[in-house]
Amino acid sequence: MIYNTLDNTDISISEFGFGASPLGNIFNNPISDNEAQRCIKTAIDNGINYFDVAPYYGNGLAEKRLATLLGKESKKIILSTKVGRYGKNKFDFSTNKIDESIHHSLKLFSREHLDIVFCHDIEFVDSKTILETALPHLIKLKKKGMIQAIGISGYPLDILYNIAKQFPIDLILSYSQYTLINQSLKTYQKKFQKLGINSINASPFDMGLLTQHNCPTWHPASNALQKKIKILANNYHKKGISLEKVAFQYTLSYKQALSHLIGIGSHQELEQCINWYKTPLDSFQKNNIKTIINELN
Repeated sequence: MIYNTLDNTDISISEFGFGASPLGNIFNNPISDNEAQRCIKTAIDNGINYFDVAPYYGNGLAEKRLATLLGKESKKIILSTKVGRYGKNKFDFSTNKIDESIHHSLKLFSREHLDIVFCHDIEFVDSKTILETALPHLIKLKKKGMIQAIGISGYPLDILYNIAKQFPIDLILSYSQYTLINQSLKTYQKKFQKLGINSINASPFDMGLLTQHNCPTWHPASNALQKKIKILANNYHKKGISLEKVAFQYTLSYKQALSHLIGIGSHQELEQCINWYKTPLDSFQKNNIKTIINELN
């Protein structure tokens, strides 16, 4: 496993990160506690030390389950969680709510500090709230030793960059921005680097879109695009080529991001991803990637 160090810290993060949102049962196939426990053990045994979660995932379920299932292992991993979003349309970046959320997370994971805390999905609130309330308060908590690094998360890179230009943060987390469908993160990477900010890329499968069976009903992609991907996946499947494998290997081949977070929904999926991670890309696979990107874009 390759590990990357977050600038200006001693935090070393596995480039293959464990996205714990599926523990909130937000995708098509719920995951049992027993299987989730197997996933966590297998991940740690294979060198994955970075786990990401949020109170929003499953209305607190994912964070609670991850904390319970990690148990004493919690202190051995690099953990990121989030503040500010607590429901589909429920956002609260007030100082009181941030304090409540941070203390809740610390208690859940039985920790004295959190490694990384993100302001969650900042595009849905006024930037002024993030710049003048949320981030300054997280800085105070960081100075108290309750947090080691702070960041912002969301989908639109332009909004993340605009905030990052105005406030000294450690890193940004975006999702679905370096996939077979969308490579926008590469365009912004140098901009973030000039600001001294690291990036974490989540969701190489574009929230299930680039899978055959686990695209959730709530996915925002158009019906036309979903149909196109389904046909493409079926065609490649007949040739013995897995769209999921191509999607995973393409994203993980991008080395500019600090880590790539993959939502782990089953032990079988995790084992597949670990095997794909350990398998270097050959010329045949690289040609498949080029062909699929051309077909999708």
